[in-house]
Amino acid sequence: MHAWLIQRFSGIYIGIFSIILMLTLWQVAPEGYAQWVALFSNAWLQLGMSLFAVALLFHAWIGMRDIIIDYIHPVWLKMLILSGIILMLLASGFWFLKALLLVEVIS
Repeated sequence: MHAWLIQRFSGIYIGIFSIILMLTLWQVAPEGYAQWVALFSNAWLQLGMSLFAVALLFHAWIGMRDIIIDYIHPVWLKMLILSGIILMLLASGFWFLKALLLVEVIS
C-alpha cells in the first residue's frame, strides 16, 4: 500500500507541476541562455523542480520495479535489471543536482 500511495501522489505532483511549468514557460518565453538561467534561478522554481525530480525518480522506480517483479521470473535476471535501473535513476538524480547547482553558480 505504501508504494501505491507514493506512486499516486508523485503522479499527481508530476502532473500539476508540469502544467505550472508549461504555463510559466508560455508566459515568460525565455529566448536566450541568460533568460533561461534567470528563470531557473528563482528559489521557488528550483524547489518545485527539485521536488519534481525526486517525485519523478520515485515514480519511475516504483513503476519499473513492479513491472520487472511481475514479468521477469529468473531471480538473477530480476536483480540484474533492477540494479541497472537503480544505477540509471541515481545517475539521473545526480545529473539533475549538478544542473541545479550549476544554475546557482552562474547566477
